[in-house]
Amino acid sequence: MLLTSHFLSIMNLFRTLRGVALLGLAGAGLSGCLSAPSYSNTPEIEFTDVRVTRIPPPKPGDLTEVDLEFVLSFRDGDGDLGLDPEDLNNPPFNSTTGGHNGKGFGLNYFVQPYKKNPATGKFEFFLNPPPFGKVGEYDDRYPRLNGADGRAAPLKGELRHMVPFFLDGTVFNTGDVFRFEISILDRGLHESNKITTSEVTL
Repeated sequence: MLLTSHFLSIMNLFRTLRGVALLGLAGAGLSGCLSAPSYSNTPEIEFTDVRVTRIPPPKPGDLTEVDLEFVLSFRDGDGDLGLDPEDLNNPPFNSTTGGHNGKGFGLNYFVQPYKKNPATGKFEFFLNPPPFGKVGEYDDRYPRLNGADGRAAPLKGELRHMVPFFLDGTVFNTGDVFRFEISILDRGLHESNKITTSEVTL
């Protein structure tokens, strides 16, 4: 089940990429004796942190919300990271087939949850119950990171992705333990390495 920053599912499970924050962008104004850093044109990411915020039910009958904010550091040699709405009007980004998990090239932020089995202690590939449980259901899109001019230049910084969980007592429960596998895609269709987050307890 794909959720965007503008919609919640009828199950109120996810709301994706609500706020992408960038810190420490580099490579836009190198001059003098400084030389541009040498990064691969395939994006590279590293896991930095996952931050947990618990929000009590605002009124009786509402669900407890647990917000997870994933923090990744990234670097890319030509800085072609992110998609804006205008990009989605043009191929290959207007396609709804192919790409990562067969969901088209308009998605560039890939998240796969793994849930810890309390009996075995092992993390298992997690899908929501049918009809929403599909591979790639948490994939989403982050906007352009190098500005409107799209100038090719080395780029590094921090990418933040906030995801709310709602503890409904059926799919997500207090005490559930997850970790997440994440990768990103650039406009050249180069997919980054995959990182695995630390364990998170809801």
